[in-house]
Amino acid sequence: MTNSPQNWLDWKQSRNAVYADPTGFLSITNLVWLTSEPQEIKGLSGSWYSDGTTVHVIDSSSGEHSWDIAKLGDTSFQTEGIKVELGNRSGSLIVRPRDPNSEMLKAFSGLKTFDYNPEFSVIATLEPASAPKEVVVGTVVEGLTQAYVSPGVLVFEIAGQSLRLTAFDQAGSDDLTVYFKDATSGNESYGTARSVTAKHQSDGSYILDFNFSTNFFCAHTDFATCPVAPVENNLPVAIRAGESKPDKRFTADGIKEQVSN
Repeated sequence: MTNSPQNWLDWKQSRNAVYADPTGFLSITNLVWLTSEPQEIKGLSGSWYSDGTTVHVIDSSSGEHSWDIAKLGDTSFQTEGIKVELGNRSGSLIVRPRDPNSEMLKAFSGLKTFDYNPEFSVIATLEPASAPKEVVVGTVVEGLTQAYVSPGVLVFEIAGQSLRLTAFDQAGSDDLTVYFKDATSGNESYGTARSVTAKHQSDGSYILDFNFSTNFFCAHTDFATCPVAPVENNLPVAIRAGESKPDKRFTADGIKEQVSN
């Protein structure tokens, strides 16, 4: 095992830096799904609408502009101190303003985690599928799905119990990604999924260290489109390791307290 409590503390510090980024996910103040009907977006000037794969803004402080997302991909630009993110989610175009003065960003005081526990660092073996297969999972947005390629199932034990998790390929890496739920989900940890990396070893096995399990950004904000765990990846055991349920959540009605049961 190459992980250690010090590695975990370094990881936790790096995760805190991600969330404290002034243009990171906690700076997002809205998630707007565009239609052909122009609409105003709080914090931004002008009226915004979509036409096919193109985002348009009219009567903005800097004039009229358009962005072809099919050509540009997800993109962003700065205006009046705000980073404006434009993207495509399964054919629907979105706008997300990122404000470094976001109330959620100001309220962030560090991630909540379970204590480091070496019992949740295990060796897993890959039970390969006959051929890589596409796995479609839902997201926190009704009707929106995401697709991943799975090479097979990781098999491992925790507290003497044999467990299995469908794993997903990581582009350009021999490591695998796992989205999972467990007996803490929705109570002590966030309810729809957490993510952990299975690190490939030279002997073909994988280190699956749940101490490094991360929440998706949707654990902190309504303004995200995160995936949920595949139905088969709901573990019957309590994984009290990694990131736990945040105390606060950013919603359209402002910051709300989240209580861990």
